[in-house]
Amino acid sequence: MECAASLVINKINVTMVFPEAHCMARLLTPKIASYYEEYYKSRGVKFIKGTVLSSFDFDSNGKVTDVTLRDGTKLSVDMVVVGIGIRPNTGLFEGQLTLEKGGIKVNGMFQSSNSSVYAIGDVAAFPVKAFGEKRRLEHVDSARKSAKHAVSSIMEPDKTGEFDYIPFFYSRVFTLSWQFYGDNAGEVVYYGDLSASGSTFGAYWVNKGHVVGAFLEGGTREEYEAIAKTTTLRPAVEDLTELERQGLGFAVAVSQKPVALPPPIEVSGSTSGLLLEKPLYAWHATAGVVLAASIAAFAYFYGKRRRRW
Repeated sequence: MECAASLVINKINVTMVFPEAHCMARLLTPKIASYYEEYYKSRGVKFIKGTVLSSFDFDSNGKVTDVTLRDGTKLSVDMVVVGIGIRPNTGLFEGQLTLEKGGIKVNGMFQSSNSSVYAIGDVAAFPVKAFGEKRRLEHVDSARKSAKHAVSSIMEPDKTGEFDYIPFFYSRVFTLSWQFYGDNAGEVVYYGDLSASGSTFGAYWVNKGHVVGAFLEGGTREEYEAIAKTTTLRPAVEDLTELERQGLGFAVAVSQKPVALPPPIEVSGSTSGLLLEKPLYAWHATAGVVLAASIAAFAYFYGKRRRRW
């Protein structure tokens, strides 16, 4: 979606093809997705849903000229951007580390089943305390924060607690900007005007009587902070109609008053339940510290030469 927006801004005609019934189906509801699809259409983007690309046609110079879709549709093209995501490459560790949810199973300190091996970012399946289960997240925010926590675990293990993270996703396209916190499970309660372009609207996900997820389009910094805090606190909700009436005001109110945190959920297989196959020897820790310091130094050097988006 971000790539398509950038291409359109640069006056390139774009057709998006994807197999789902609506865009970003793993995260967005059909109602929210429809808002963005309509906006994209108003900017000239065409959508072909429910099918995938099956073959390319090339000219004598090897340049792509057409694509054929699984449903038989043929599109003339000048270039193709294939955005199919990633699958963690864990083959190297099969039989050596415990794998789970398509990634490497780690505890709240990002230690794998071999305590001298740490895993972070997209490849790590780590305990999410708020949900009482392990998750593997594919987003830059999780990657950055898991890396920071792993280094802290290596450098100061006695002062570092277990990772406590609320899943966070965001995007900025055209004049739009949205943020999502938590989990998209349970009943969805919408608020705001989803019919007007450029409007502020959002949604809460309520599961087992508590707010577990929140989405907001077009919010201010303070409003985004409010839905983040609300998702962290997981306040109880008895009346979904009243929640809809209050809308964003509910999150703002919750964020401005002290609210007792709900009791923690025991994560099965967290630190105490994670099988450690080998003890942590001193040289392992030393090697880990040296490696972490080297990575940090490289990241600093590299980051100085790039303008962060």
